[in-house]
Amino acid sequence: MPDWAGAAIAIAFGLITGVLLIPVITPWLTGKPALEPVAREIRADLSPADGDIARFYRADGYKPIWIVGRSARPDAAALIATLKAAGEDGLNPSAYRVQDIATALKRAGNDPKALARVELALSRAYITYIRDLHRVVGPAGLSFVDPAVRMPRTGTFALLSQAAHAPSPSAALQSVRRVNPFYAALRDAWNARRAIGGDDQTARLLRINMERARALPPDLGQRYILVNPAAETLWTYANGQRQGRMRVVVGKLTEPTPAMVGLIRYALFNPYWNVPPDLVRDKIAPKVLEYGLSYFTDQRFQALDGFKPDAAVLDPAKIDWKAVASGAQVLRVRQLPGPHNMMGTVKFMLPNRLGVYLHDTPMRKLFGDAARTDSAGCVRLQHPARLATWLFDRSVSYDPKGAPDQRVDLPKAVPVYILYLTAQPGPTGVSVLPDIYKRDPAVLAALNGR
Repeated sequence: MPDWAGAAIAIAFGLITGVLLIPVITPWLTGKPALEPVAREIRADLSPADGDIARFYRADGYKPIWIVGRSARPDAAALIATLKAAGEDGLNPSAYRVQDIATALKRAGNDPKALARVELALSRAYITYIRDLHRVVGPAGLSFVDPAVRMPRTGTFALLSQAAHAPSPSAALQSVRRVNPFYAALRDAWNARRAIGGDDQTARLLRINMERARALPPDLGQRYILVNPAAETLWTYANGQRQGRMRVVVGKLTEPTPAMVGLIRYALFNPYWNVPPDLVRDKIAPKVLEYGLSYFTDQRFQALDGFKPDAAVLDPAKIDWKAVASGAQVLRVRQLPGPHNMMGTVKFMLPNRLGVYLHDTPMRKLFGDAARTDSAGCVRLQHPARLATWLFDRSVSYDPKGAPDQRVDLPKAVPVYILYLTAQPGPTGVSVLPDIYKRDPAVLAALNGR
């Protein structure tokens, strides 16, 4: 054989060997381990259009979550079973392509390309399902007025990281599927009703309120307060058990108490009543114009020159009350502490932009009424002293003749859930309550639209 032919064969052999050794030599040169076959296919399948999914897998070295080696983990079957049962939470299993995923997994065998596609399909379905589980239709939503109370994170990167680095993906799935006890009880009642009666009026009512309860965080706290405006009642809870209850007065039908979540951080004894500006305009200013300044002073009102803490008290005789009544001038007014102060002896402060608090009231006769919708949105308490003792875990004293707004901080903030429920679960079952604010039709329409 000519020398040139031998040289050509040697060169060709060297090229072929080099190509074959690239996957081995390159990791050795770069210090990076070679990707497993499924991981390589995941990298090939992903594109910038996959956004945070691609960002997660890239950051995690394209390691699969639901596949190990060339077969599916048992966690993949657990996720598929969960997705198939999504209807129990009022969700649509077909939204997650669960049947397509199950079929693809069955046909994948040990083919890395097919397994990579199943891996990504499972992750997409996992993210969408968890978001749907904790997302509510607009009319059923809650205002979270304190940043310390929030729903679990449902960002793509966070969910996939949790699934990848938990003791197992199934453990992560169980964790993110956790729901609060009110939702769980309504879900159980709804599924039981569907099993025997189909989509009747009772089932629809349970579904509406299940959606409202879905808006609550999974963990309500060791101690918390629940106010249901539809029941015009407040309950205290500790360690998952009801501890006490009292009647409350809630917002008028024209000024309903909002659905919201906050934290009681402190109490104000001998409180001022800071009159809402619209009441100053619509109620106080017209009465001053009709009855004179004596009305203003007899009610122990004060006008101030602004809304800052150091605002100065104004002479009511120098105020343009016609401008206030017309809305041309916004005036800050507060009522001094005393037996007729609308806040009573104590106001429990859950800082919020809506101006809604839990407080005492001098209008004690209202608690004897069957219908107790009389406030401007706040929650008036039948037994404020009893609630103070529960909140502070001791009796709290104050000087009734002392300074206004005597602040006492709670040892630990206590969550307050103002949740409008026309079907409320309790120790003896689900109670049906009147839809006093006529909110049910809007939630049902939104659910049907979704």
